[in-house]
Amino acid sequence: MNTFCRTALPILLPTVLLACDGRGPTEPTTVTQPTAAGQPAPPPPPGQTFNVAGVVTDERGAPMAGAVVTMAHWVGGHVEFPSVSTDATGGYAISFTANPLGSSFVARAQVVAEGYEEYWRSLMGTGGTTFTETFRLHRVTRMTAGDAMTLSVPPDTGECRGWVAEVCPIVRVVVPTDGRLRIEVIPSDGSAPTPPVEVCCVRGSEEYGNPITVPVAAGVELEVKVGMPRGYTTIQSFRVMTAFEAS
Repeated sequence: MNTFCRTALPILLPTVLLACDGRGPTEPTTVTQPTAAGQPAPPPPPGQTFNVAGVVTDERGAPMAGAVVTMAHWVGGHVEFPSVSTDATGGYAISFTANPLGSSFVARAQVVAEGYEEYWRSLMGTGGTTFTETFRLHRVTRMTAGDAMTLSVPPDTGECRGWVAEVCPIVRVVVPTDGRLRIEVIPSDGSAPTPPVEVCCVRGSEEYGNPITVPVAAGVELEVKVGMPRGYTTIQSFRVMTAFEAS
């Protein structure tokens, strides 16, 4: 998870809970009205109990045991992160009490498993309190600085864990020695627009551009996030190209 999101999430919710995935808040947030001097603040509104169950699979659809499913949500003026692990069939079930934000945001599912990219999905309420959610994880994709590869992005890719777009598949670039790294991402469909790119972390923060050139140190592994909109229904393909100059 983005370091800023991990540390700021408990403090800045609800804004950060919605913004840490690369977007600003999509729902209006509750504004606390000032109270008269000496008057106690009103108690937080009562929460609703939500039940979420489903299955976690790998990219082939095989069930994954031992994946950790977390539901980050707002309740009683603070954020909570209840978690459960999937069983031998990949199944999980979790219940929690939350104050939905705006008109529909209930929680953000965050799913992790060793060797796979963390998966995020916002759960939006439609009046009910029971959700059935299947999460398909994708293995971490790595390349060495100076190489090129084709990145295929399926429609069920999770929400962005950065700031660059609503969806941002990740390629990790391993750097062997100090130097400068140039990164360029081009859609395989020549008529498609050039995507925005976020690189994390350079000098302790994210940098943006496509193409982009950044200084790198030996042993660093950079996350290259390719920005995409929501709503695509077919597999999208990109050529990720890097050029490395050792110093």
